[in-house]
Amino acid sequence: MTDVLAPDLPATVQANAWTGETPAAGPLGRESVRWALQRHGESLPRLLAPEAPADPRDWRDPRVGWGLVLPDDDALADDVKARGEDAPEPLRALLASRPGSPVLRYRPSPSTRFTHLRRYYETHGAQDIALSASARGIREGALPRYLLIHGGPDVIPWEFQYLLNQACAVGRLTLTGAALERYVEALIGGWPNSTARSTSSVVWAVDHGPEDISHLMRETIAARIQAGLAGDGEIGARYLDGSAGDATRIRLCEALADGHPGLVVTTSHGKTGPLSDPQEMLRDLGLPVDGEYGTVDPVTVLDAWEPDGAIWYAHACCSAGSDGSSIFSGLMDPGSQVERLLTGIAALGAHVAPLPEALLGAPKPLRAFVGHVEPTFDWTISHPDTGQPLTMSIKEAFYDHLFQPEPLGLALREPYRHVGEFYGQRDAAYRAFDRGEDVEAVAMVTQLAARDRQSMVILGDPTVVLPPLPSTATGG
Repeated sequence: MTDVLAPDLPATVQANAWTGETPAAGPLGRESVRWALQRHGESLPRLLAPEAPADPRDWRDPRVGWGLVLPDDDALADDVKARGEDAPEPLRALLASRPGSPVLRYRPSPSTRFTHLRRYYETHGAQDIALSASARGIREGALPRYLLIHGGPDVIPWEFQYLLNQACAVGRLTLTGAALERYVEALIGGWPNSTARSTSSVVWAVDHGPEDISHLMRETIAARIQAGLAGDGEIGARYLDGSAGDATRIRLCEALADGHPGLVVTTSHGKTGPLSDPQEMLRDLGLPVDGEYGTVDPVTVLDAWEPDGAIWYAHACCSAGSDGSSIFSGLMDPGSQVERLLTGIAALGAHVAPLPEALLGAPKPLRAFVGHVEPTFDWTISHPDTGQPLTMSIKEAFYDHLFQPEPLGLALREPYRHVGEFYGQRDAAYRAFDRGEDVEAVAMVTQLAARDRQSMVILGDPTVVLPPLPSTATGG
């Protein structure tokens, strides 16, 4: 390499730096060409270019991350809480299988219970990490994008899970003992030898006629998901259409046993009665009600089918559980049928429904269950003024995203994003109301829609994915 200056370059260069006397300037050095061409042929340094963004599907990337959320316990030492030593043994095994994943703590104190999780460190105390606007990942001070809550809604409230859903991909497990051990073993192993096939699906849609909300759910949710699945040449999409009388519990169990589906979608009423018998209500809470008004109970389902890695979405009242107070309290006329229903469900307290609990704890467990803690109203799935369906993001979550495949928690990001959108619209309506505008109906519809989507929750780990379809597995 020559040490001679290139003839077409100026003899001096000037910098935009002021020394207090003159602008800084000077001649190029005799090694300048060598400097310019050093490391020629090797990869260029990144210099000031930003790092490529993390892939949000890759929860193993420390910039994305997964964490375990447990209730706090002031009786334990900080280092014990940092290591999660109070967690059941299967969850400690899960933490060990996901090195570096933090244990975060829910604290019910008024100052933090809506806005922060606490992280303890083995050597230097604790830190409250904001749910919104925090750095992401598993490094110190960051909030993982994927979080698994362990504990019942009586300990870590549903309300907190609703809030977390706005910031993270969140799931919940309430399993204990052998059921928890089975689920975690399957999760760590990735459901080895699973019989659930991503090339098979079952959509079961009850329809009690045009005057019943089940008809609207079939048209705006089940039929749309089915259209996506059936239009995919790789997926054998079984449709049990309630308008044709096919949505019975017997037909559902037969389809599950025959098809070994990777995805199960059911739309129906959820059982929430009799109001006069709280014990029976709790026993049957949220069970899908079929076209003949029978219930899809866990014993019957598990006698016919092994979940073995399937994902189930049940759009039905209380399919995920119940809460001690309804987010719709005060909406309905006192003494009305719906108000009595909401009051009766709230009187049961905070629980997880029996169907997901049984499926997730089965000998060959379900990957995850997505359901609702509250009822759905017709206004929230079809706009009351225009009739426009408001459910496209549900179809996109359970077909377009889930079959990419994306982790379940990430696949549901759009339905959860609507919560903030609707609350923003409601806030605008509130301000307009204060100015004297006639916008009460707008505030009503948008708040109802936001709260409906809030109450959709994942039971199971949010990182679970369906096996890739043949085309995605081969890059086709």
